[in-house]
Amino acid sequence: MFKKKDFLLIGLVLLLALGIFLFQYTGAKDTRSLNRVRVTVNGAFFGEYPLDKPRDISILQDNGCENILRIENGSFYMLRANCHNQLCIGQGEVTNKNYPLRSLGTHILCLPNRVDAELLIENTGDSFMPDI
Repeated sequence: MFKKKDFLLIGLVLLLALGIFLFQYTGAKDTRSLNRVRVTVNGAFFGEYPLDKPRDISILQDNGCENILRIENGSFYMLRANCHNQLCIGQGEVTNKNYPLRSLGTHILCLPNRVDAELLIENTGDSFMPDI
């Protein structure tokens, strides 16, 4: 069934995955949230909003694309979108605590509607992430 080399390979893959996770998680400790979300549409600035004031942000475009971004309890998430795949809604919420562990980090993306909502963070020390 399984040979010694199979277990060794599985162990190495798991060790590599753990190393990558720890590398990302410890790198995120050198950042802190600015408690603001920046929204861009089609690469252009749409608005910047504080996370301490609950609100719904309606993102209407001339081509009929529509997204509703909800801010509440220090977090934000995509409440509604008229895109065909609804993946942006399934991405869940972004908070000051969960962004290092999310697959998209500080972003919620609606690719069909070209909407990007990003938690703004600042670098507070040395980090492995290069400044862009």
